[in-house]
Amino acid sequence: MGSSLRKVSLLILLIIVLPVMIFSVFEIGNLRQNEKVIQNIYKNQLDAILFSINQYSDDIISNFASRIENNLNNFNSDSAGLNKIINEFQVNCLIHFDKKLEFISSEPYSYRDSTLLPDIRAMIKNNYTVIDQLRTYLRGGYRKIIPLGNMGKDMQCVAFLTLVKNEEVTNVLVIDPVKFISKVLDPRIQEIAQGKFHIAVYHLGGVLPVYTSNKQYIPGNIDDKEPFWLLKNYTMGIELKDATIADLTKDRIRRNLVMIGLVDVILIFGAALIFRNVRKQVELSQLKSDFVSSVSHEIRTPLALITMYIETLEMGRLKNAAKIKEYYAVILSETTRLSGIVNRILNFSQIESNKRKYFFSETDINEIVENAALSFRYSVKKKGFSYTFSPDKTLPAVMVDKEAVTDALVNLVDNAMKYSTEKKDIVVRTGKSEKYVYIEVEDHGIGISQKNQKYIFDKFYRVTETNLANKVKGSGLGLAIVKHIMDSHGGKIYVKSSPGSGSLFRLLFPVK
Repeated sequence: MGSSLRKVSLLILLIIVLPVMIFSVFEIGNLRQNEKVIQNIYKNQLDAILFSINQYSDDIISNFASRIENNLNNFNSDSAGLNKIINEFQVNCLIHFDKKLEFISSEPYSYRDSTLLPDIRAMIKNNYTVIDQLRTYLRGGYRKIIPLGNMGKDMQCVAFLTLVKNEEVTNVLVIDPVKFISKVLDPRIQEIAQGKFHIAVYHLGGVLPVYTSNKQYIPGNIDDKEPFWLLKNYTMGIELKDATIADLTKDRIRRNLVMIGLVDVILIFGAALIFRNVRKQVELSQLKSDFVSSVSHEIRTPLALITMYIETLEMGRLKNAAKIKEYYAVILSETTRLSGIVNRILNFSQIESNKRKYFFSETDINEIVENAALSFRYSVKKKGFSYTFSPDKTLPAVMVDKEAVTDALVNLVDNAMKYSTEKKDIVVRTGKSEKYVYIEVEDHGIGISQKNQKYIFDKFYRVTETNLANKVKGSGLGLAIVKHIMDSHGGKIYVKSSPGSGSLFRLLFPVK
């Protein structure tokens, strides 16, 4: 049996447990890679949002530049029109230079004598290559806008070229970056955020944002940032509301690990269940094999004795009448024993196939015990046992199957004789306990340990803890039959036993 179980265990390990472990290791190994892919997807989405804001700011300035150019080329243009456009786009001032970087005009006009002009002119010269590229774009019919640089912390310069009366004009916008973002870009940012994202603007090197889409929430230093196209030294950061990508990744990893663990537990539990059932079947097969071997031995022994004694009698070798009578008594005893073995097997076969039928009638339980004693009285006397019956004369009648109760009692008495050696006393009692009438069989044999008591009513199970138990032959069916009989009567079995102190079995039949 041990070899078979090892083979089954190895097979289950190879078919179920090992693939499960390989799958789990593989999936756990892929989790990090999958989460990196998810992180990249999220980052690309966030980058697309930041790109949209940059594109919008570029479109805003492009629109501004077009309106400025139209105004300057309009014969009815005036300073009031330009100032209106400047105020609409939250621009501090607009300064015009000719192709030689000579000052043309400014809006508001007060910037004409501003000390900013030399610095702005220097910025244009320093970005001469870029300005030259703007000319190329302009000749191709495309206007491009570039950032020139900072004028202190609160001012930045943005340049674009226009054609005014077919003359090239370099236009410089002086803007307050924070004011431009919070006044001009804010509506678009709010539309993009939609309450699902936090968008913040940081000055280069700053930890706290100079602008946030949610005025009630000040995020820390966001990891996912992109630079502004038109604003130097300013970056935009974006994060998911109520969670970061790292949090989402951790939650997903945790959820996947839980799912993998749950699948592993279910599969391993299934493997354990399969192993348990297979082990039971292997054990049952072994018990059946032992049963066949034991029953064969039990049947062979009485048959051999019967054959030997009959042959002796047939040959007429015995002349002594007392000896002849003794031989007949042995033959009768062994025949009765053989009949009992066969009856147990037939009873069990009927029970297994659900063909055993019970015929209940109102009966005196004491009468059943007295009649049953007639069947085992000779065996008890021959084996040197004392038998005592203590009936309770006040018992009410109960609805039982007489034959089945007799079988149960005979099986208990037979077990008591098998497992008793030194003190050969068997006591049978009847009595009443609450709503039950009981038959009690007590012996002073080897007893049954607590751990074995929960198995003794299983079919083919035999206790083999002591030397005597190992020597005693049996089918392991007696107590299984008793259990079935009691279940069919709606009754109970009570067992009290301990090694070396004998056993007491009580069969309780309900009073109806």
